Amino acid sequence: MSKHASQRGSALVVVLFVVAGLTLMGLALLGSSTISLKTADVSETDAELFYIAEAGLDRMIGDITCSLVGQPDLDHIFDNYVMLHMTHGRSRGADGVAGTADDSGRDYVDVPHGRGTYTINILCYPTTIDQARQMEFVDMNIRSTATLEGKTKTLQTVIRLKLVPSRVFDNAYFMNNFGWMSGWSCGSIYFHGNLRANGDIRLYNSCVRGQGTPYYEKVIGNDLIGRIHDGGLIAGRRILGATKVQGPFADPANQHEYQDVVPMPNLSDLSIYVKAAREWNGGTPGPDGIWGTSDDTGGSVLQVWDRKLGRYRTYRGCIGCNVGPDGVWNTADDMWGRDGVANTDDDESPFMVLDGRYQPIIIDGPVVIGSPGPDGIWNTADEWDAAGLRPMTGAVVILGHISGQGSIYTPGNIYLPNGLTYDNPPNPHLPGSGPPPGTGYGPNPSTTYPSMDEEDIEAWRSLTINSPPAGTYHVRDADMVGLFARENIIIGRFPDGSYWNHVDHWLADPDNESKEDLGLDNLPNTGDTNEGNGTWDVRYYGSDGQNQCGSGLIPAGYSVGDVIPGSGEDIDGDARFDDTIRRGRLNRQGLPISGSSSFAFPENINDRLNSAASNPNTAPPLDTDGDGLIWRGSPLWLDSSTSHRWSEVAPNPPRINELDAVLYTNHAIAGVYFRGSSGICEIYGAFVSRVEATVGSSISMFTHDPRLLGGAKDFGIYLPREKAIEIRAWKEEVQD
Repeated sequence: MSKHASQRGSALVVVLFVVAGLTLMGLALLGSSTISLKTADVSETDAELFYIAEAGLDRMIGDITCSLVGQPDLDHIFDNYVMLHMTHGRSRGADGVAGTADDSGRDYVDVPHGRGTYTINILCYPTTIDQARQMEFVDMNIRSTATLEGKTKTLQTVIRLKLVPSRVFDNAYFMNNFGWMSGWSCGSIYFHGNLRANGDIRLYNSCVRGQGTPYYEKVIGNDLIGRIHDGGLIAGRRILGATKVQGPFADPANQHEYQDVVPMPNLSDLSIYVKAAREWNGGTPGPDGIWGTSDDTGGSVLQVWDRKLGRYRTYRGCIGCNVGPDGVWNTADDMWGRDGVANTDDDESPFMVLDGRYQPIIIDGPVVIGSPGPDGIWNTADEWDAAGLRPMTGAVVILGHISGQGSIYTPGNIYLPNGLTYDNPPNPHLPGSGPPPGTGYGPNPSTTYPSMDEEDIEAWRSLTINSPPAGTYHVRDADMVGLFARENIIIGRFPDGSYWNHVDHWLADPDNESKEDLGLDNLPNTGDTNEGNGTWDVRYYGSDGQNQCGSGLIPAGYSVGDVIPGSGEDIDGDARFDDTIRRGRLNRQGLPISGSSSFAFPENINDRLNSAASNPNTAPPLDTDGDGLIWRGSPLWLDSSTSHRWSEVAPNPPRINELDAVLYTNHAIAGVYFRGSSGICEIYGAFVSRVEATVGSSISMFTHDPRLLGGAKDFGIYLPREKAIEIRAWKEEVQD
């Protein structure tokens, strides 16, 4: 991150979607150490039986680990888990279907080990894949029975696979690459929250001042449990150049090196977020049982002010995600925006212009904007053209004021051409003791809850509009919004704004490399195995278990020879090679000219509503630039101009007082922003990406929203999910 254009700066991250990786290696160790509550005062045979049964559990844990690797499509992560139960580990045969008569091998029956054998029996809840897909967890009860010299011993464990909100959001600023801060003088940048990276934190002697958000083992309701440490500077590798750090960050106790890697969620598959959007507020597909038709009930809600109508337009749940009952795109039964009229601006594959400058955007729950392609399934080949380029489906332009609690997910880019401000922000702003010495702290310091002690954080999180004195404080019911992009988040005037040459420079820097050729650690310039060898080192589904597990299971929709998504150097889990992320241009059809890893947007968004029609909002919009493509959105332009440009919504450079949102992408946050009239530019929520190349100016502040602790379940925001494994129970069965 650069203080201004003449100074080096990037806060970077490489995102490694460690599907089960370190977590499951830890599970194996945990299982081993737990099971190793050994057998003092037992016979040698009993001890050997114990070790044989333990080996069976270790084998099963290994196969569970393998069955999860490289499956970012969270809507189907339980498939193999349940199939392991259904097939007891048998490898699928020539028909390629698990659980049929031609399956071979009995991997878990009478498996030789040492002088004896073990047999695995598996019970799973729920018992079918369809049931599992309706849940966010699956429990597997594993019984490993050892046999030796006519004697047996059985060990039993219950392992839960679940989806949990990612813990990357416990930080004000998180990079999955190196975290860089350069060129910042004293008083010019402040962090109220953790500065964390999965690689190095490189401060280059900048005067970074900050106070961390404490880390807790878990959060139940509003109860913060098991304080681990006070947060601060947290690096997966080293902290370099911390000579001028100020505030609590300067305390060696708050500088944490060689910490565990925090896995980044992938948004390659948005199915679970579509499901959450549809079912929000008790949503159902209605009597016809088909999502995306007029009888749907409930669901999340997005409202955008329409100046022409003088009222809000209302969108529900999943905008651009449904093909209607006929299963064909862009026909009369496609009713994503619920206006019930074909070929209007709430139809298929929209980009959305969410303009909150005149009346605030209103959101309730998770909203998905964008198209999964003609087949209706996310992350399949029809979302790209023949050259591997992604159309600009799902792009979101958002600015102004926003109100409510919710999330916006998109398979495209999110553009923030100017500030985004909560209409009903938390008051007080956050718990804490108020401004530190010097300039660089945000408004509304808390005097009522003056510290980051556990009781003050809990009390602050509990405040509602009715907390005494009523109407004075509110936090729990205050605005909170997440912006989650599958591709990139772009800040400032694009593409013709000032200082973008500096953004381009930092995106191309070798220490900020995003090309998927980064080796085993997925970090640039570490010289590890496979880094920079010109080969995309990934794994492929093989036949009869090759390159997979003893079970040989392949998820539905994949075939032998397909890339295992999320494996090896496939950092974003889309099973497609990504080159260096760069700024690009679009052709007339909205496809990137500069390659599949570029981000771009039309310079001239000309298409508009037909103001001459009796009802412009139900009449087809006008293709005023003649490119044969309607850029659908809300709202399209309401006048007769054919030369609308970014300058109408984006000052140059943008001068931002507040950017209130939880920002997340597994690619790049890039752009230009300068402080606004308040004298400070504050990003309030969380700032999380793989790599970052932003050019800013003093005074900048990154403030963590402590409502994110524990996943923000009670604050109306649905965060990106990741996989987690836990041992729920373990015991040795005692025979009569």
